[in-house]
Amino acid sequence: MRVAPARPSAPARCARERRRVQGAHARAHRPARACEKDVARDVSRVFLFGFAAHEIPRARELVDALTAAIADSGADVGRVDVVGVGASEGAMSARELGGLRASGARADPEGDGTRVVLLDGASARALMPDLKMEMSEEGFEASVFGVFTETTREGELEKAAASVVEAHERYWNLRPTTAADSYDVERDVNFEYEGETDEWDLARVTTAMAVSMDRADVLDTASMRRGEERLRSDASNVVAVDGVVGEPLRQALLDALTEVGYDHYEEPGPPESKWNRETRDGLEGDDGKSPPASWGLTSETLSEVMKSDAVRTFRARLAAMYPEYDIRTMPSDTLEPDGIPGSWGGSSICSAIGNAAVYGDMFNWHIDMDPSQLDPSAPWVERFGSYVNRERGRPLFVSAMVYLNPGPWPAAFDAETLFLDPGTGTGVFVRPQPGRVVIMDQDIVHRVSTPSQIAGLPRYSLVLKLCFFPKRTDEAQTMTIIREEWGAKTCRFGTAAGHVGGDETFLDDDECDPSLEECDLLALGINPEDYYLSSQDYDDDDGNNDE
Repeated sequence: MRVAPARPSAPARCARERRRVQGAHARAHRPARACEKDVARDVSRVFLFGFAAHEIPRARELVDALTAAIADSGADVGRVDVVGVGASEGAMSARELGGLRASGARADPEGDGTRVVLLDGASARALMPDLKMEMSEEGFEASVFGVFTETTREGELEKAAASVVEAHERYWNLRPTTAADSYDVERDVNFEYEGETDEWDLARVTTAMAVSMDRADVLDTASMRRGEERLRSDASNVVAVDGVVGEPLRQALLDALTEVGYDHYEEPGPPESKWNRETRDGLEGDDGKSPPASWGLTSETLSEVMKSDAVRTFRARLAAMYPEYDIRTMPSDTLEPDGIPGSWGGSSICSAIGNAAVYGDMFNWHIDMDPSQLDPSAPWVERFGSYVNRERGRPLFVSAMVYLNPGPWPAAFDAETLFLDPGTGTGVFVRPQPGRVVIMDQDIVHRVSTPSQIAGLPRYSLVLKLCFFPKRTDEAQTMTIIREEWGAKTCRFGTAAGHVGGDETFLDDDECDPSLEECDLLALGINPEDYYLSSQDYDDDDGNNDE
């Protein structure tokens, strides 16, 4: 679990970086200099959608300071007004609302966090990209930026903003459903493989474990949009279920990861035709050493696995279990700064993982993803904002893992998946069983334990990193993976049950919550350089041991 950073409210200091002014100066002197007098006379506007009333004066101050800095550099720039657009103004056009200096419009406190900045006029456009960078530095939540066209300027403001958001979603592949993730729940939940048919029913699902842990008080994003900074109690969840993946589907998934006919009872490692030993579960640590390499799927194999009928069926069954969500693969590139793969710590973020843990491997404590820690320039943040996972009405980051080894996995073979409650220094674990599925919030701290020496076999699993989009649009939907209707009565564990670890739980220099600041995580076995990412030194879709 992570706490969203507080938003500073210091006044604008636009002139502090000369390079930005010079950049704006250059943009103000683009070709067609004959139009400079028109620019000087132009009254441009910056329309703000989804902003709270207290943010409008701050935005106006920022725009005025940036405009003055550009003018001081000798560029011709006209007046730029700032106009807040609320629900009552959404049906008006830009021209109709343009006479207002600023409105007292409030953001919808229960909305999905969509924020849009629309620029109208040459002088407003001349502020980019400086305006976007300055708003980020001054603590404004990220927004989708766009400009008016002649058509949208005459239409309704809310439709103009919606068209910009739609274009952003289309360009960055941020829709709740995509062609690559398409499936038919009624048809695809059933599966046939090698002459064996599995007609699946939701009633088969049983819950082995449903736990809430790692509780903390986190900033409530909706209250921040109201000009408040209230806290809400939050805890991460993990669920272990059986009956989701039957024998035909389990075998098909394992064959896709390995080979048809591969001896999974005797072979000490995965087939090297589909796997390589180049994956590291963590970046180089403070001591200059990296964890030893472990087995990971090749990018080509993982790509084929994700296109398989077996994965489609697995995802269709997850959708049947959670009908209140649109479930899609996590759009990895959109989580990176500026949408550039590998720009976050030099490691690409994976949306699916194949694991083949063997005796002697080393695995770090980690989380899969935390939306509150994403860079403000990430396309995901521009669309959905910065928020703690499980925020009402915001997409929920979830990982779904299935254990794939055939036959019973004896307790002496180890290779459990471990889940940590940092506040108490305690945790829970899930033992591998054929076809068992673990569904977890992606911000829960966890790691795999290696198989024991007597196991002599890899422990195979497939992890899908998903985003659960709420289907409700009339009100903010509660986001949770706990489903009591199929037997998932929640057990509150550790800090979620009110327990607190003693002073000796952490070292003196590690008394902070690792979710709040960069403290020494080594006492927990966590590599601080790779706490948020699945590390790899190759293509985005390559395999990685980071359950």
